[in-house]
Amino acid sequence: MSLVKVDSQRRIYIPKGIAFKAAKAIIVPYGGSFLLIPVPEKVVEIDVKASVHELKRKAEERAREEVASRVEKHMRG
Repeated sequence: MSLVKVDSQRRIYIPKGIAFKAAKAIIVPYGGSFLLIPVPEKVVEIDVKASVHELKRKAEERAREEVASRVEKHMRG
């Protein structure tokens, strides 16, 4: 975990010690926090039968589960 500063133009600088290779990212509100998700340069298109709404719901659910798991591991030390 790293503490970062937000400048007057609301920019966040990611420390070099954090492996983050993307040029773009998605910021997702998560309760009182935010998730920062890197966007790959090359997007792979696939044919999916689920609706966009359902895919977003599943992605948010999965992201919450992952964050909860990581926080739990971090708290255990």
